[in-house]
Formats: sequence, C-alpha cells, structure tokens
Amino acid sequence: MLNRLFGNYLVEKGKLTMDQLNTLLPVKKEVKAGLEIIAVITKAMTPTAVLELRNSIDKEMEHFGEMAVNQGMITDDKLDELLAFESNNFMKFAQLLVDHEYVSYDNFNYEMDEFQQKKDLNDVQLSALIHDDLDQCINIFVPLKSPQLKELTKTLVQTFRRMIDRDVYLEKAYTAHSIQLDKYACQMIIGDMHAKFYISASNDGLLAIANYFSEDTFSTVTEDALDSVGEFINCVNGLFATNMSYENMSVDMNSPEYSMEGPFISNEMLYVIPIHANGYSLRAIFEVYQ
Repeated sequence: MLNRLFGNYLVEKGKLTMDQLNTLLPVKKEVKAGLEIIAVITKAMTPTAVLELRNSIDKEMEHFGEMAVNQGMITDDKLDELLAFESNNFMKFAQLLVDHEYVSYDNFNYEMDEFQQKKDLNDVQLSALIHDDLDQCINIFVPLKSPQLKELTKTLVQTFRRMIDRDVYLEKAYTAHSIQLDKYACQMIIGDMHAKFYISASNDGLLAIANYFSEDTFSTVTEDALDSVGEFINCVNGLFATNMSYENMSVDMNSPEYSMEGPFISNEMLYVIPIHANGYSLRAIFEVYQ
C-alpha cells in the first residue's frame, strides 16, 4: 500500500512521472533492498555515514554490513535487524527509486518526513505501512468499530492484492447517510450479519476489477463486466464467511446484483471506502442494517 502512496507523492512533487512509477510497480520478487537504503530509512545510520562507508569499501571484497559493524557504526544485533528488511516490499521499492536516481540517499528521509506530514501519519502508523501490517493499515484508513466490518475490509484488500493489484491502496473512509452510486455490483450478506456490500465507480472505473478478475478484457464497462465485478464481490464475501465461521458466526449471501445505473441509497449506517487499483478509482460501500 505504501509503495503507491509514497510513489504518488513523488509524482506530485515532480520527482518522477506516473509512467516511470508504473514501470517500477509492482516490485519484482527478485529485487532485494541493499543495507545502505535500509540503514537510511530505519535511521540506523545517517545518510552521510552511509555514503562515506559505501564509497570507501571495495565492493568486490567487502560487505557494507560487515564493515559497518567492524567500524562500530552498528552492532551485530542491529545488522541482523537490518538484514530482515532485505525482502521488505517498501525497502525494495526504495532501492529502485535510488537506483533510478529519482531520490538520493541523502534526500530520502527528507521526502519521507514530508510525506508523513502531508498524510498526517504518526510514527507508529508509518511503521505499520512500512512493515505492511495489514490490520494496522486498515485501522489508519478505515477506523471502523465493528470487528466484522474490519474483517470484511481486510478480506477485501487481501483479495484485491491476490487477484487484482498488489499495490492497491485506500484513502480515508468516511460515513454517510445517503449516497448516489454510479455503475455498480453488490451482494446482500445475511445470517448473523445483515449488510449490503457494493462496489461502484464512475465512467470505466470498474475495469480495475473486471479486466483482472475474469478471462475477458473489456474496453468499457458493460453488463458482462459488471457481472465479473459481482463475482469478485461474491469471492470476497465467501472468504469472509469462511473466516467468520471460525468465530462461530453464521454468514451467508444472496446472489450478486449489478446495474449500469446506480441507485440513490439512504441509510443511517453507510460506510464508504475509496479504493485505487490498476490506475482506477472506485468505492466500496457497506450498507449496514440493524
């Protein structure tokens, strides 16, 4: 989630273009983060110390981490902590940004600090995003009190990541008493929980799902595309129902519905979650019934 959020911030600042960002993401599995950028981001070493050590060692014969320990810059325990970040997705993205000279070692933390202030994130929240702690990330963007709705949101994000876009990200959710939907698909959740789960988007935003969940490729949103979005919602709800069964909750679903024209819905308990995936913007809406 942080890769897109921080990447978009850099695009807005003119550090790189959206096309360049799209080339970097999703980060390939074989990419590894170097200890230099990890030490900078975790503030285990200053950028100046990192660059001085980096420029002084023989990269063919010496390893950055070992030399940092030998020179008393970090401890063995700290080195082990840093090595654990080598496969961290954000650290790998940071490595690519430095390799492509979009951001420098000595400027990286300045950009991170400014990003943190702009997004109004405290240190614990930023750490959760770096570690990709999904439970905590959802708390940042979707501060719901209901544990069931939190679990449904978590299942939605996990399913997006597996099937739609690894770098899907959220904006701050909000409540509403009424809302006009655009093209949409939805499904009623019944049993021990009674709610209607919509995914809606204007224009062709639902192609973010339809063109990745089904075997078909759509140039514009059609009823077949909406049917695919409905099946995606059904998949999310099916996984959610399974998770709830472990908590001794019985959850079932009606058949998915969809329409090219969204309704105006009014309810005292509407939760709206803005989602961005595959370059499109869409909304998940939970309509909860007492």
